[in-house]
Amino acid sequence: MSAKRYSFVVFSDDWGRHPSSCQHLFRRIARNHRVLWVNTIGMRAPRADRFTICRGLEKLCEWTKPPRQVGENMWVLAPVLLPATHEGHLRRLSIKMGVAAIRRTMRKLKVKDPILWTSVPTANDYVGRLSESAVVYYVTDDYELWPGGNVAAIRKADQELTGRSDLILACSESLAASHRSAKAKTALLPHAVDFEHLATMGSEPEELSGIPRPRACFFGLMYEKIDLSFLCDLARQMPQLQLVMIGPVRTSVSQLAAMPNVHFLGAKPYAELPRYLHAMDVMLMPYVLDGESSSKGPLKIRECLAVGKPTVARAIPDLEAFADVVHLYRDRDGFVQTVRRALMAADAGLSKRMQDRVRGETWEARASSVMDQLSGLVNCRYSCNDKTCFVTTSRTQPDWRDYLSRHPKSTLFHDARWGNVMEKAYGNSPFYLTAWRGDKPVGVLQLVAKESILFRSHLCSLPYFDAAGILSDDEQATAALIRHARRLMDRLNVGWVELRHTAPICRAPTCRTDKVALRLPVPGCPDALWEALKPKVRNQVRKAERAGLTVCTGGVELLAQFHNVYTQNMRDLGSPPHSRHFFHLLIETFQAVARLFVVRSGRRAVAGALTLKDRCYVHVPWAASDWRAKALCPNMFLYWSLLCDACESGAEYFDFGRSTRGSGTYRFKTQWNAQEVPLYWEYLTASEDHTAGLRPDSTKYRAAAACWRRLPVSFAREVGPYAIAKLS
Repeated sequence: MSAKRYSFVVFSDDWGRHPSSCQHLFRRIARNHRVLWVNTIGMRAPRADRFTICRGLEKLCEWTKPPRQVGENMWVLAPVLLPATHEGHLRRLSIKMGVAAIRRTMRKLKVKDPILWTSVPTANDYVGRLSESAVVYYVTDDYELWPGGNVAAIRKADQELTGRSDLILACSESLAASHRSAKAKTALLPHAVDFEHLATMGSEPEELSGIPRPRACFFGLMYEKIDLSFLCDLARQMPQLQLVMIGPVRTSVSQLAAMPNVHFLGAKPYAELPRYLHAMDVMLMPYVLDGESSSKGPLKIRECLAVGKPTVARAIPDLEAFADVVHLYRDRDGFVQTVRRALMAADAGLSKRMQDRVRGETWEARASSVMDQLSGLVNCRYSCNDKTCFVTTSRTQPDWRDYLSRHPKSTLFHDARWGNVMEKAYGNSPFYLTAWRGDKPVGVLQLVAKESILFRSHLCSLPYFDAAGILSDDEQATAALIRHARRLMDRLNVGWVELRHTAPICRAPTCRTDKVALRLPVPGCPDALWEALKPKVRNQVRKAERAGLTVCTGGVELLAQFHNVYTQNMRDLGSPPHSRHFFHLLIETFQAVARLFVVRSGRRAVAGALTLKDRCYVHVPWAASDWRAKALCPNMFLYWSLLCDACESGAEYFDFGRSTRGSGTYRFKTQWNAQEVPLYWEYLTASEDHTAGLRPDSTKYRAAAACWRRLPVSFAREVGPYAIAKLS
């Protein structure tokens, strides 16, 4: 098994309710890896019957209990999940409550970057919401054929989950064929068996002493997929044969239970099960023949083989391979005849052949195979010019400092700390993609997830800034990062990935070029800069000086004054403002390069800006002025102060930030002799272009901006951060 330690969040049946294949696997996997098992609700629509009421009461009791530890590395959580099978407010509420409970437990258990593993398609609702590093879909049934389920909803979830998974493990060839995906590896993972446990013969239970031989046994869940009519015929035609039924009952069995040679013993503890099975003469697998049974690879066949008792089973595709050690039947008449033959054919040689067929097919071997598959999954590899280039995705902040320091095109906005700032400020999840050759990084990409109902969820590199995007050593590393970003987009089921650059690199069909960055080469001294300015600009700066405006520089101590001016200005422009908390985090995180400038008229702040400096640039991502003081030219005085500071700091370029060509801010910046630098915002989309609504000329955007301008400033200050958390 892989030496690397992983964390798992597993969506499956209720832990301990019955020994499913998923439970067998994770009993073994949890010996070396941390596992949070999430009990889910079934896919059946709620019904007014005794079973549904009893299960509902059980779930209500589970929901009141905290997570329970069931092993050294394993915990079981039963979150509140409402039985909502259709789209609507109830389902969205259920998902939100489930995500909150799971995330809360993950934090408590220190589960980070888990592999999301699911054996139920309904877990599709949670993909992309748990900061998972990969998604594994373990397919054990044709789920849409489950009785009582919402077929359309299950089919949709199954198809979406297939497309969003990184690895699909199917228990049968037919299920593997129906779940092929161009975006994920699909592999066969047949069921296994707890061989030593089931092959060990114990003393016959006293409960069976009153049941004469021969005995035919069915063990497992009795539900609609078990052909009870065949069992009735068998009991009627072979009255000397005793039918022993072991397991929970979820369907009507009144006709079968009324027969004198049929005995319902109920469910038995898994530890006691071999004692019952070894006391039987023949095992029965009477499945109803339909689409589900034809595609499934029954777990039960290997358990019967491990017991070594003659087994009679419906001839379905996945059991044909066992025809030499199992008695297969095809119709009603053949069932009774096959049982007769099986009773007569029992011998020690057959028992040994049966057990030999599955002796090596243990759950330990399957768990080891799973971990080998996962070791190649988390690091997705690509072939690049005969050199192996692979991409890792992390939700925790990587150390890119050495790579950024040596790359000639890196800027402050490639710094991995931005993701942490945005997550703490707005709850936006960062994803850090690193391209490697061997142990050497050759490319980086930081993506931040934005969840929005109005403008649709998406990934962006980097929100709020002009350009960040992919930084790499060569085209091969770039291609690997783009491909991995697409896979992440599909897995998170978001509308697009937005990559912001100063040159096109993706050849994406959708690319915005309506905005430009405006940058000015900085001369060695302010005098040279002053001489290059037009007379009108110099006059406005002098006017501000004569009005007695002053400028202060500093850090968080100036934040309140800056934020007041900034919030007023953003409201007037029709845009939501960032929170003070965001700026506080930014200044604390980048305190060596972040500075606040505040222009005052007397004691009143009338303009302000935040600057960020890296090795080549002084950037001004946020600046604002109070329109009520326009006659004093505070904006001109602010920018002259910023430019003088850039000269004195030794910066090569002053970055005014982005503007739309021909706009008022564009004309303001170009009057300082700033030069255009094209911006290419490229969009990786799954199919249709969903980005049109984000453009300033779109009806949706203009309507939102018009509404925002009418808000009171105090209200905009409080609500703005909630809105901007959804935008980029």
